[in-house]
Amino acid sequence: MKKQLLLLLLGLSCYTAEAQLTVTDSLSNSQIASLLQGSGLTISNLMVNCPGESIGQFSGTSEMPITQGLVLSTGLVDSVAGPASLFTTYINNMSGDLDLQALTPPWTTYDACVLEFDCVPTGDTLLFNFSFGSEEYSEFVNASFNDVFAIFLSGPGITGTINTAALPNGTPVSIDNVNAGSNSSYFYDNENPVGQFCSYDGFTTNLTAFAEVLPSSTYHFKVAIADVGDRQFDSGVFLEAFSFRSVMAVPTSIAEIQDENKLKVFPNPSADHVQLNYELNAPSTVAASIYDVTGKVVYSENYGTHTNGVYSQKVDVNALDAGSYTLILTTSQGNSVRKLIIQ
Repeated sequence: MKKQLLLLLLGLSCYTAEAQLTVTDSLSNSQIASLLQGSGLTISNLMVNCPGESIGQFSGTSEMPITQGLVLSTGLVDSVAGPASLFTTYINNMSGDLDLQALTPPWTTYDACVLEFDCVPTGDTLLFNFSFGSEEYSEFVNASFNDVFAIFLSGPGITGTINTAALPNGTPVSIDNVNAGSNSSYFYDNENPVGQFCSYDGFTTNLTAFAEVLPSSTYHFKVAIADVGDRQFDSGVFLEAFSFRSVMAVPTSIAEIQDENKLKVFPNPSADHVQLNYELNAPSTVAASIYDVTGKVVYSENYGTHTNGVYSQKVDVNALDAGSYTLILTTSQGNSVRKLIIQ
C-alpha cells in the first residue's frame, strides 16, 4: 500500500507552497538492506519480525528532521503521513520485546517491530542517524505508556549487548526520557504549532547512534521499537537512508591515559558546539585542530599563550557534516587526541 499526503499552504502574500510525505510498506528484505547500507560496510542475514505494514520506506518534506529512509512502527507506517491532529493508533497484535522491556521496567511491552542484521565494517567506528517519534507525546509523558526503542549491538570487543541509540549522556531514547521537560534540546513538539505532514505529536531531533568496533569483524544489530503499558497510540523510529556507515578514526584510549593536558571534550556527540576543558602546569601556547577521516583540517584555532591553570574553550562545530572526526589540542605539555562525533 501507499499513502500520500499532499497539502497546499496559502500564505497571506498569496504565495503557494507544497509539501508531500510518501510512505510505502510491504518492502522486501533486499529493499530494506539497500535503504540501510551506507559507505564502509556490508549488510547480511537481514530479518524482520513484524507485519509488513509496520515497516516501510518514507520520503518527502515534513516537520520531521529526516526526509528519506526506513520507518518502523508499533502500528501502521502508512498512518505516519498525515496531520498531527489525527490520532495515530493501530494494534498489530505482535508480542513485546524482552530487551526493550529491560529499558522500561516494570511496564510490559507490546506490538514490537524488530529488524535484525549482521554487518562487517571496514573502519573502527559505526554511525547511524535516526529520529524517534510518537503519538504518546505529550499527554502521556511520565505515565506508564513510555514507548521505547533501541538499536542494540553485539560482537567482538563488546561485553554482552549495548544500546547505541542513546543520547550523548547515555540515556535511552523513550517518551519519558526525551520530551518538552526532559532533554528538551533533542525534542520537537509537533502540536505547537500543529504539524500538517507528520502525524506523530512529537519526535526527537536527528540523532546519531555510534559505536567503536574492530574493522573487518562481524557485528549483529537489532533495531527494535514497542508500545509500553498498552497497545494504544503508535510510535515509530525513522532511520535515515544510507546513514548506516563505517569510518576510520584515531584510537585515543592510550592517549587519554597519558594525557598531561587532562583534556575533556563534551558534549560528544554534538550537533552545534563542544567544550574543551584542559589544565596547564606551566605557561604555554594553546591551539586546537579538527581533522576529518581523510586527514583534512576542517577547523583550526590558536588560543594564544596562557599561564598555568584550568581553562575552557568553546568550539563551534555547527558547520561540520555529521560523522567522525579527530580533535587535537596542542600545548607545550604535548598533544591531546580525542575522537569527536558530529551529529
